[in-house]
Amino acid sequence: MKHKLLICSLISLFYSLSLFSQSSSRGTLEIKFTEIRNSKGLIAIGINTSPDGWPRKPQIAFQWEKDELVDGVFTVVVPDLPYGTLAISALDDENSNLKMDMFLGIPKEGFGFSMNPHVRLSAPKFEDCSFSMNSAFTRIEIRMKHSWKDK
Repeated sequence: MKHKLLICSLISLFYSLSLFSQSSSRGTLEIKFTEIRNSKGLIAIGINTSPDGWPRKPQIAFQWEKDELVDGVFTVVVPDLPYGTLAISALDDENSNLKMDMFLGIPKEGFGFSMNPHVRLSAPKFEDCSFSMNSAFTRIEIRMKHSWKDK
């Protein structure tokens, strides 16, 4: 009986030590999207952890129905993201096809980027959109832009 108790105690001790030794290197991100023009379709994001593939080939991707859109504002929570430098590209995908629809090279759907950089004729640089994810909870806002004013 003492032998079983000793084994159980040792297992508990090793389990507890492993929990304490793990560094918390992941956090939760809250994103508030603003200036969304309607409730059609999805909000989709791509998250890049480096300039490689930015913005067309994200390392992490999510999408949400705009069920809880209120007055052009939609908020989501993304758990378990790695600490470090992140940059986010966002698409207001009104027809839910998970791609940016264009007309003569001009986006027909809403888009946005973390840090809300000024957008010219092409996507902004990774460095202009990047932010530090280095705490258990981080909150950002992405203002959606629309090239086409109808709808």
